[in-house]
Amino acid sequence: MTSKPVRIVVGLVATVGLVVGCQPAEKESAGTGAPTATSAPSPTVDVAANSKEVCDASLVFVKKHYVAMADDAIAAIDKPVSAKEAGVKVRGHYTALLQDLRTAAPTAVDPQVRTALETLAAGVEKHLASPKATEVEAPDLDPPLKALDTVCGR
Repeated sequence: MTSKPVRIVVGLVATVGLVVGCQPAEKESAGTGAPTATSAPSPTVDVAANSKEVCDASLVFVKKHYVAMADDAIAAIDKPVSAKEAGVKVRGHYTALLQDLRTAAPTAVDPQVRTALETLAAGVEKHLASPKATEVEAPDLDPPLKALDTVCGR
């Protein structure tokens, strides 16, 4: 039965496309001059630079985990594995993604970026606690992935 691995690969490719979206667009400066004292962030933290760094890193690790799941599904076409073994691999990738999200979220200075990472982490955690934790397809993660892409300007 190769149709299920093929469906999984197609689903993963679509998800990776969603995650990758467009590469981060450089935000144009509004040219408003110097910030006022009430709108200026802490002088020790460059919020825009931090957001770019955190967003770029999140793109890298989210892609890494989804690509790894796709690679596993593709490998299973040539060398089938048991459903249990495939499920263990999927669960491992989602668990690693959750750990990366939990590590990245506190480093985000911008509350919107932090919230998007925390929301995605909560979604992954919920997926892991569900009966479908060993399934690659997780349409419930599409909204938080899109929210992260939006906040990160992708």
